[in-house]
This record gives sequence, C-alpha cells and structure tokens, in this order.
Amino acid sequence: MTQQKVTNLAKCTPMTKSFALILLCFSSLLFCTQPNKQFNQEFGVSSAVKWTMKSAEYQIITEHLYRTATRNIAAIEVPKKPWVVAMDVDETLLNNVEYNRRRDLLGLGYSSESWAEWVKEESATPVPGSIEFVTQVFEKGGLIVLITNRERQLDSNTWNNLVSLEFPLNRNNTCIMGRSQADRNSVGTQGMMNDKDLRRSQIANGTANYCWEEYPEVKEIWNKPLSIIFEVGDNIKDFRQTTQENVDTKDFIERISSDVLLLPNAVYGSWE
Repeated sequence: MTQQKVTNLAKCTPMTKSFALILLCFSSLLFCTQPNKQFNQEFGVSSAVKWTMKSAEYQIITEHLYRTATRNIAAIEVPKKPWVVAMDVDETLLNNVEYNRRRDLLGLGYSSESWAEWVKEESATPVPGSIEFVTQVFEKGGLIVLITNRERQLDSNTWNNLVSLEFPLNRNNTCIMGRSQADRNSVGTQGMMNDKDLRRSQIANGTANYCWEEYPEVKEIWNKPLSIIFEVGDNIKDFRQTTQENVDTKDFIERISSDVLLLPNAVYGSWE
C-alpha cells in the first residue's frame, strides 16, 4: 500500500511541476505590470516654486518694483565721482525656479553639486524688469558690480547666461564677483556682518583686483574708489552690514527705492 502511494505521487509530480511553473510565470507577469513606486514616483512641487513659476502676483510685484527703481535711477542726482550699483544675481537678475522645480520632482533639496551643474547649463531666465533696470543704470552713466554667492569658479557661466539673455553687460561697465573662501572667512571681522561685505568694501576702496586681473584694459575703470549708491537683491544679506538678526525693518522700509531694492523670493533665503 505504501509502495502504491509512492508510485502514484511520482506519476503526479510532472503535472504538479508544470502547474507550479505556470503559476510562477503568471505571478511574475502580474508583478511586472504593477507601477514601480520606488523609481516612478513623482514628488510634488512646492507652493513657493509654483508661485514663482505661475502666479500673476510674482510677475506683477517684481516688475513693478523694478519699474519704480528704474524711474528713480533715471531721476537720481548722481555723485560727481564714479558710482556703481551693487546687485545680487540669483532671483535678482536670473530666475532659477526651473532648478528648484526639478529638485522638488526628485524629492530632493539644494546640493552644491546639482547647483553647479545647473549654473553650467546657463539656462536661467531673466527676472521680470531686471534688463530694463540694468539698461537704465548704464544710460545714467553708472557701473554695476554683480556680487553673487555663486562660487567664483562659476563666474564665466554666470556671465555667459546673462549675456545670452541680452543684458547689456561688458567688462567696461560690469564686474562680476563670485564668492571665495576669503568672503566666508571675513564674516565677524571688523565691519563684516555678512559674506558680501568684503567684496562691497573692495569695490568702494578700489581694491577689487578680481575686476581687472584677467582684463587689464579695464583696470583704470575699477582700480579706484567707487561710490555704491544703490543696492539690489532678494535676500537681506544682499545689503551692506545687514543680517536677519540685526536688520531694523522700519529703517530699511524707509530706504526702499531710495538706495535699496528688495525683491520677493519665497523659495529660499537666509530666513530658512
């Protein structure tokens, strides 16, 4: 009897194996048709990024602020000695919301590596009203210094991006100064409240060697004291000796459109 059961089991084994194989294949097919959440999941875009990309409010506010500043520059009584407007770049001249959108969709934030790759793309777009403002500064006889916290080795990419957008920049009217380790180290020393103060002081006292080292033909323009009469940025640290902690908001409001222009940026900043 025992031998008979073994024989019957042996006879059934091939069919059992075949059925198991069919089940395995069918299960695999079902599994393969399911969405792979790990690799296909798309994260949401933040409200701040959406607002910057799509809202009428961002366009209206930013362009209105720049138009007001442009009229003020046109009407201002400029000093007799050479004068300059100090400007930030990111979210002041160049709109980088596409970088932030891409990072949001990946569920990731800022990283120095991804940011450097974005800058090298040279595909940022102009902030509304910024080209007209820059044009008016030059028509009034002023110079512009771009004090950006993009790393200094990326200055050529930043310059290329701006020129491709038809900002009327040349080495005679504009100096670009990316951030260096010296700027970081200066914070906390005498008169240096934020990491742009060193560069502002170099422009003011005529020691901004970086403006002419590779362009000796413009040394005469930049190698002398320059009066910074206007500052433009989207972050409170874009303004001399100012931080989130020490800013007198009432006093700063009084300066708006007279010697400073503060633009909206809900995506990132020193307030984070």
